[in-house]
Amino acid sequence: MRIPKKYGQSKVNNCPFCGKQSITQNEQGIPVCVEHNTTSLNDCKCMCGDYLDLRQGKFGPYFTCMNCGNLNFNKGLELNPDATNLKISQPEATEPKKKQSQFKFTPTETVVTSDELDFM
Repeated sequence: MRIPKKYGQSKVNNCPFCGKQSITQNEQGIPVCVEHNTTSLNDCKCMCGDYLDLRQGKFGPYFTCMNCGNLNFNKGLELNPDATNLKISQPEATEPKKKQSQFKFTPTETVVTSDELDFM
């Protein structure tokens, strides 16, 4: 028995970072939610070991491999589970240490006349 499609549910884009419904696109052209508008996708590798190029097509983003050809966007993300991990760096609570140089540099002035051109 075939279940008919409902209006608006045939194509639903989800954010690859959190899984919410995507509303906007980031600078790479990936559909993302509002919270991840400025985040970008890390480099992805194919099954053959070559890097995947992200492209934008008529039906949305997809990956391209030089050896394997076109690859579905979701399948490319499944091959690279660490590509969508967000690394949040927290600032350290310790006081920053001031770097002290061991050697003191004192500028010295040397006078060179036109007779001493070999000096330079």
